[in-house]
Amino acid sequence: MNSAKPVIISQKRQLSQSVIRPISFKGIFGSNDLEDNKKVKLEQDNLFHILSKSPLPELRDRAAIINKYGVCPVCCDTHGEHAHTKHPVFDCPDCGYPTHCSEEHYHQGKAAHEANCKILRQVNEDDHDLRSGRPMREFEFPSAQGFDEAVNMANWDIFFYTRSFPSMDSDRSLRHVSKLLTYPITIASVLHQSSPYKYGEHVTAEGMRSIAALRTILYPKNQLSNDAHQELRTETINIYVLGARAEASLPSHIWLQMSYLFPSTPFHIHFVGPDALAPNQEPHTKSINERLLFTYDNAMYHDYHETIEKFDPYTDLFFLFSPGIGQPDSRKGWKASIRKALETKCPIFMTGYDEKDMNGDVEAIKEDHEGEFDWVLKPSQNIFRSLKRDVNLMDIRETILANYGIWGIRGKRYDVIHDPQNND
Repeated sequence: MNSAKPVIISQKRQLSQSVIRPISFKGIFGSNDLEDNKKVKLEQDNLFHILSKSPLPELRDRAAIINKYGVCPVCCDTHGEHAHTKHPVFDCPDCGYPTHCSEEHYHQGKAAHEANCKILRQVNEDDHDLRSGRPMREFEFPSAQGFDEAVNMANWDIFFYTRSFPSMDSDRSLRHVSKLLTYPITIASVLHQSSPYKYGEHVTAEGMRSIAALRTILYPKNQLSNDAHQELRTETINIYVLGARAEASLPSHIWLQMSYLFPSTPFHIHFVGPDALAPNQEPHTKSINERLLFTYDNAMYHDYHETIEKFDPYTDLFFLFSPGIGQPDSRKGWKASIRKALETKCPIFMTGYDEKDMNGDVEAIKEDHEGEFDWVLKPSQNIFRSLKRDVNLMDIRETILANYGIWGIRGKRYDVIHDPQNND
């Protein structure tokens, strides 16, 4: 019995891990030491540093990881296999990252590195800025919105303006905030009445049916009572986040930005997957306020599915953030969970970290679940993707934008009548 346990754990982790998902929020929220946070470590004209010589230990550690596990691209081109390459220990003076195994290979591969060099330079300065100790005014998010406030979700800039966020006075601030908010606001952008995803262009006929069903709950016809502007409360919307990882580690106030956009609606977010919990944590549910509830469970979704009494396309939906379904190591593990989600007839939205990743997942779903689903949202670039790139420390030539693309499906066409009075 005990000998089988490591295999089970390995299979579980394959479900929720794609080949590249180097997304972490470590460093964004800073130290818990208030005095340390007040101290400005780096001025704005001193944000670029060679990582291995950075004044910040965390970024020196990042260089050490690349030194130990990274690959030299010139060696890769020569040998064709990472197993025969040397590790990068030579620091590029322009981007600050260890890029090649030697100065000779650096000059040999400099032309090929040039485009990526600019990206890595930007990441370098962004990451030093996050840890610089300056007051992060861009993270002073607005609180609940009034019922009479209209929010436009055409893009990040217009959303921030109409939602009364602090002025984003630089592209760097925009990148910082977009990385934090891409998860909750990607969900909100699909559900919101001013969604940037339009019928015909992005949303299919079946998709419009699914989204319209959810909006009947999110936008009750009589938003306020006639007498004292008393707030009405709708049924709870359940969001099942499958294969949850980085998104499960976000502080609650980040997710509140989604719930604020729907002032009548309570949300219950279920973070499900082997990486949804820290190693020593047990599955649990916690209430943030009367309108936001979190459940964390490290079960495989097809097991968690059996614990839910009933699914309702009017109140339930699924989100899978860069699940890596198309990756050979995780594809088999996802099949049972996707099939269970399709059986609910509730919409399933997925993201990818680039076009290739998204298309790989799409093709895997087409092959593995042919005839089992209808399209809800055509594969599209996500308007609310992260604008801050994350670097794969195992191969720094690979950088991603969290939630770059978005698409959606649903179990084959259904005819359903929403009847909360007879929900059994």
